[in-house]
Amino acid sequence: MTAIVEGSRVALNFNLTFDDGVQVDSNDGLEPVEFIQGEGILLEVIEAALMGKSSGDHIEVTVSPEDGYGYADPSQIIEIPTKDVPEEARVAGGVMTAIDDTGEQHVVMVVDVEGDTAKVDFNHPYSGRTLCYDITIISVK
Repeated sequence: MTAIVEGSRVALNFNLTFDDGVQVDSNDGLEPVEFIQGEGILLEVIEAALMGKSSGDHIEVTVSPEDGYGYADPSQIIEIPTKDVPEEARVAGGVMTAIDDTGEQHVVMVVDVEGDTAKVDFNHPYSGRTLCYDITIISVK
């Protein structure tokens, strides 16, 4: 069997939950996720856990906020005019796409809407959370 090394083409299935058990993401019923080991597509701690594993292996990886998406930065919650928020997202928990100063698109969450002002959180939605990955390696080339 071929073991995962830097540059391997890997296909895997995964389930992602927060440490409180809330299901966050999964590719169940979908095509396996494919990537090249070492290209930085996955979090570094996950790529490290995959090194040396082979097709058919199953691993569980717990990712702390420090190794994942960090902690929420209060300065990343900004106020914008409510008129700039799509009507369907003008509620606490609403989701919208925003473009930052560099032109990069981000999915952001509306924290609050009060009159003409909406508070929008630009932190990564997983910031401050411990992530629990359940991974099955499908193939290694």
